[in-house]
Amino acid sequence: MVKLSDMFCARKRLWQQAREITQLRDELTTLRAQNDSMREGMRRCVTCDYRIDFKQRQDALCQTEPATKDSPSTP
Repeated sequence: MVKLSDMFCARKRLWQQAREITQLRDELTTLRAQNDSMREGMRRCVTCDYRIDFKQRQDALCQTEPATKDSPSTP
C-alpha cells in the first residue's frame, strides 16, 4: 500500500521540477533575445567599421589624386 507521505513527496518533486522547467524556459527565451540583439548589434558594428575604413581609404586616395590631376598635361 502506498503511504500518504510518499505520494506527497512525489507530487512535491513533480511540482518543483515543473517550476524549474518553467524558469529555465523563461531564461532560455531571455538569453535568445539577448543573443539576437547582440548579433544584430555586432553586425552593425562590423559594417560601420568597414564603412569607416573604406571612407578613410577613399579620402586618402582623393587627397593624393587631385595633386596628379592638377599638374599640367602636355598635349
